[in-house]
Amino acid sequence: MSNNQLSQFRRSIDNIDAALIHMLAERFRITQAVGQYKAESAMPPADPEREQEQIKRLRKLAEEAGLDPEFSEKFLRFVIDEVIHHHERIADGPQ
Repeated sequence: MSNNQLSQFRRSIDNIDAALIHMLAERFRITQAVGQYKAESAMPPADPEREQEQIKRLRKLAEEAGLDPEFSEKFLRFVIDEVIHHHERIADGPQ
């Protein structure tokens, strides 16, 4: 493999990483708005039924895309934990 080919692969990886970061940032902006809404409405931050539906949905999507479903579940659980932590901080109010 030539250095030029490797450079092209790396540019593609860098572009994908940038897109992932922007998509995650947008997702967290939306979940922060949900957290604010839930806190103001005295709703619990976690929704176990919704979480299980999402895990099942993302595992299926991962399988269809040729991605390890375990990885997709671990990733979603990490995101859910971060969102719940943020929601709890909102509910607790300023420190």
